[in-house]
Amino acid sequence: MKNILITYFIILALGFASMLTHNHYLANIAGFISAVGFMVIFFKDRPDPSTLSEAEIKQAAKMRTYWYIVFATGLVFSLIFGSFWNSEMGNMAS
Repeated sequence: MKNILITYFIILALGFASMLTHNHYLANIAGFISAVGFMVIFFKDRPDPSTLSEAEIKQAAKMRTYWYIVFATGLVFSLIFGSFWNSEMGNMAS
């Protein structure tokens, strides 16, 4: 749970710093952290359910859900404060 809170704090700090400073790169960093996190959590090998108790299975599912919420927050910050605020969309402006 401590790792989730630390990661959530970092993503929130980057998102709010991007909002306050109008620096879209900070939100894009939060989005990058979230994208990598989604891949790690989604493709992570899960233990065999036959070796775990019912409570352990429910706890693992609950923790995965928390991680998904944290990373979804980062992607939302990245889209709103990173992509939509970036007036040079992919640095293609002339």
